[in-house]
Formats: sequence, structure tokens, C-alpha cells
Amino acid sequence: MGKDQKKDIKKKEEVKETKSPKSVLVDEDQVKKEDKKKATDKKEVKEVKARARFLKVSPKKAKLVIDEIRGLQVDKALEKLSLINKWATRDVVKLLNSAIANAENNFELNRKDLYINHIAANQGPTLHRWKPAAFGRAHPIRKRTAHLDIILGFKKAKAEKEEKPEAKKENKKSDKKADKKGSKQSSDKAQEPEKII
Repeated sequence: MGKDQKKDIKKKEEVKETKSPKSVLVDEDQVKKEDKKKATDKKEVKEVKARARFLKVSPKKAKLVIDEIRGLQVDKALEKLSLINKWATRDVVKLLNSAIANAENNFELNRKDLYINHIAANQGPTLHRWKPAAFGRAHPIRKRTAHLDIILGFKKAKAEKEEKPEAKKENKKSDKKADKKGSKQSSDKAQEPEKII
């Protein structure tokens, strides 16, 4: 070690000694602020997304599989997929399991409350290949790819929304009945001529 390096080491040690440690109060305040941030960051999750891109299956063939499970609860969808004998099924199962894992690990949702809210197979890039044909020609081969998107919904949030319109419908029916009775009574009074005494 040279003289310059020794001087640098001594300077660093002096700087470390001169730094005052943080007070306990500052640390507690920081911890409280972090806890508040975490509490405010936790928002109610209504949907969980997952995406599989550049799958080696055509979107048309993938749609045959995903149309069967749209709107189902996730466990029922996995059971149904186990009975479908299509090549695209393996990719759909992987994607669904990934979405379930996202919900359980990232958002701490219960698997039983999840259902498939949205699932779609979109066109990915197409690979262009050529097959030699007679008389020096070539026939095109299109190797299509797909992008799968899935959104899982949370059943409890959906159930609350369904209950509210039912209550409104009942109130509207009772209001209509009351209006009809009231209008009949008023129309009966209108039909009777006034008696002059």
C-alpha cells in the first residue's frame, strides 16, 4: 500500500467517526410513516391479470378451448380443461395457474372466490415459411402465434353488486302497485259527478 492509499483509509475512518448516529425518534417516525404508506397502498383488488405471449398455437384453435371456460369458477375451469383434448389446453392451463398464483401470492385472495371474468386469444406475429411445389413454385406456410390474456374476478365484490339491483327492483314494484292503487282511487273520484244539494 502506498502513502496515498493509507491517507484515503484514514480520511474514511475519520468521516465515519464524525457522523452522528440517527436518533431513535427519527427512526420511529420513519417506521410510522412507512406503516401508514403500507396501509394506504393496500387497495381493494377487484381483478387479477395474467398474460401469455408468443404461444405457438393459432388464436383460432386457442379460442376453441377458452370459450369452454369463460365465466367459470377457477377450480371448475381446471377440471373442465383436464377433459379437453386439444393442444392449446396446456397453454391455457399454465396461464390460468399463473393467474391464480398471482391472486394468492400478490393480493392474498382466496382461490375459491376467483372466477374467470375475461379471457381472450389475440393474434401474435406470424412466421412466414415456404413449401416447395411442382414447376418451381412455392406454397406459403403461415405459422401463427397467439397472445392469451386472462382477468380473474373476485366473487364477493360481484355478489354485492348483484344484491343492490334486486332490492331496487322490489322497491320499484311496490311503488308501482301503490301508484296504481292511488291512480284508481283518484280516477273513481273523477268519474262520480258532484252532488248538488
